[in-house]
Amino acid sequence: MENAILTAYLCFWLAVLGAVLGSFLDCAASRWAAGDPHPFRGRSRCASCGRTLGPRDLVPVFSFLVRRGRCGYCGAPIPAECLVSELAGAAVFACLGAHFGPVLGLGQWLVFAALLLALSLTDWARRIIPDKLLLLLAANRAAWFLPLGHGAREGLEAVKAFAVPAALLALVLFMEKRTGREAMGGGDVKLLFVLALYLGWAELFLALFVGCLLGLLWAALSGGKRGTAMPFGPFLAAGAVLTVCFGGPVLEWYFGLF
Repeated sequence: MENAILTAYLCFWLAVLGAVLGSFLDCAASRWAAGDPHPFRGRSRCASCGRTLGPRDLVPVFSFLVRRGRCGYCGAPIPAECLVSELAGAAVFACLGAHFGPVLGLGQWLVFAALLLALSLTDWARRIIPDKLLLLLAANRAAWFLPLGHGAREGLEAVKAFAVPAALLALVLFMEKRTGREAMGGGDVKLLFVLALYLGWAELFLALFVGCLLGLLWAALSGGKRGTAMPFGPFLAAGAVLTVCFGGPVLEWYFGLF
């Protein structure tokens, strides 16, 4: 009972932290997409009237709902991406807290999720996955490798996992040579290689599969036309987080069929 209460308390505050982080990252990504050279500087402002937003305008999720998705000063619509980013940050952090509990390794996965959220927002805004974020993801895994007691076994698993993005890269290059057009963004392939540092080969394959399903679902629901470019990074990131939180039972069930 005490463990359940502690976990619920942890998840609540992680959800709050995730929502705040989602709001902050969405603001930074929007500024970066607009060409602001300093996206992390300055107070938050309404994109329509330029009014500086106060504390009551910046409460994640609640401010959007109370204002009914509109600026409290000029009435201009607030982009839905703001609410989605805040809800995504809250949901991901809470799920990680529920899955891992109050253990040291939770820190690695929270940073992992935060970087994937930042990467998803930038890819959605500009169709670009910055190399700096990929390097930070790799550095995060390296920083936690020894503190979490990992060694040669985990290193070997990472080598095996690299086979998944390597095979995909070979397939993409083959398809591009045959069709004469880009089959998959280079940033997406590099993201897969970085995810291989965190996930086993089966988990990585499941993350890729889930990401593809989410991408197809989004294209169907949004009415996307065939041949229209769509960022895959956000869906691949979502697939990775879902695999970390819920992939274990799915893989156990699948391998239990053989």
